[in-house]
Amino acid sequence: MASTFDLETYISRYPPNSETHLQRLLFLAHQFHHHPPSNDSTDNNISATAFQMAVSQMKSSGNHRRYTDEFAEGESSTSTTSPSACPESSSIPTTPNRARSNSHADRIIQHYQKYDSQFVAESKASMASQLEVLEGRLGTAQNHINKEAIRNALLALGEFLRVRGELREGWRRAVRSREYCVNGVQHWQTCQLLIEISIDLREWNNARETISRAEHTVLGDSNDPLFTHKLRAANALVCLAEGKYSESAKLFCATSLELTNQFSNILSAEDIALYGSLLGLAGLDRENLHSLVIDGPFKARLELVPSLRDALRHYSLAEYGACISILQSSVKNDIMLDIHLHSHVNTILDMIRDRCIAQYFSPYSSVSLEKMGGVFGQTVEDMESIVAKLIQSGGVEGVSLGEGARINAIDKTLTVFSTSCVERKARRRARVNAAKMGIEFVRNAEGMIMRVACLENGLACGSLGRNKRRDREAAGRPDRMVMDIPDESDSEFSNDAMEVEVHDHPMANPNDFD
Repeated sequence: MASTFDLETYISRYPPNSETHLQRLLFLAHQFHHHPPSNDSTDNNISATAFQMAVSQMKSSGNHRRYTDEFAEGESSTSTTSPSACPESSSIPTTPNRARSNSHADRIIQHYQKYDSQFVAESKASMASQLEVLEGRLGTAQNHINKEAIRNALLALGEFLRVRGELREGWRRAVRSREYCVNGVQHWQTCQLLIEISIDLREWNNARETISRAEHTVLGDSNDPLFTHKLRAANALVCLAEGKYSESAKLFCATSLELTNQFSNILSAEDIALYGSLLGLAGLDRENLHSLVIDGPFKARLELVPSLRDALRHYSLAEYGACISILQSSVKNDIMLDIHLHSHVNTILDMIRDRCIAQYFSPYSSVSLEKMGGVFGQTVEDMESIVAKLIQSGGVEGVSLGEGARINAIDKTLTVFSTSCVERKARRRARVNAAKMGIEFVRNAEGMIMRVACLENGLACGSLGRNKRRDREAAGRPDRMVMDIPDESDSEFSNDAMEVEVHDHPMANPNDFD
């Protein structure tokens, strides 16, 4: 875990009352509780500070639902919004990426904060009264059949329920408002809210569907000049969650530099820089990485992530050991604390390491595993295991160790045949196969000519094997009118030329030894 982490600076990137602000605070509190720093006493209070800030936000917004979820007081699995709330929302957790449990061991917040039952009771009462007012406005708008008023009332309900922690019910109200949109601006407003709630819920299918709908129905009609780039950033986040790292990297790199904190309800400018550069290292080949990340417009964002900027510079200079060292010592600490990246850390870092190994080996035909292990900070045994997996999988996306790569377990070396060697063996194989086909054709042609000549001279052509001839002679019935043509199974008739070895028979082809 990071030894120097500025919680206030990090969390200030996001709006104070946003859902992502609260989720990241709780995530950091749990992470630092399970992995406390060992060498800096000033960081030992990060969990306490994060829980304090989270509780303060939940109390200021009246989010008793998330509050009871954290304390696991038995009320976290029931919804108390209103009689009209959908019963399905009671069984859907609103805290993503962490299973709720009633065991005392999982009530981490109780080590830092005391449960405030008075706040829960007051928040429920306040929520019920406000919800009644909002529902009344919706009913009045529906009685007057005023589409604009209905849409505004549904959006207000969606925003209110979202702030109070009822994300699922807020999403349902926002979806209903889509039926009352009459222009592109209204569609974009609704789509943006739906995208944000879907990402907060980790409902990636709903987010992708809403993004696709917005691209086809709102494009060109929005009054937000960054509308397209917000959709790209959201789509990139969905691709990241689905493990499509190269596609996600391309989408992050395609976002405009003008998109900084305008989409901070979901992503900050630092997040876009971190995700785009890290996923570019993992999923893009060298050419695309240079054109999109290192030398493209995205290069300006790298100033926000100095560690990754240095890692990219070492990678560009083929200094793969230094690149891996920075990723393991510095960057890994940052991404372990990121709410969207932490579950992909090992996969992404392994992909970057494998890509570096493949590119490190590409100029050589044989390399010592011991020297490779020294470059990448691995033992010989670990290096052999990594290379074996690379050979078995065919390499990472866009780069491989080469055709015919083999490990010499005795000498502890990695060897691969050059392209010219592989082509020469393929030509030799083709020539030998052609020679064998020619021998077979000549034999078949001679056999047919012999049979035709026998028929023209009144001789019966047959095929008697050695055993049949022996039986006929033993019975005293030799047939002088029959000319025995040996069967192909007879050993006397086996053509030595057909036993040509593909690789080393000297009579296969004289041109084979060029």
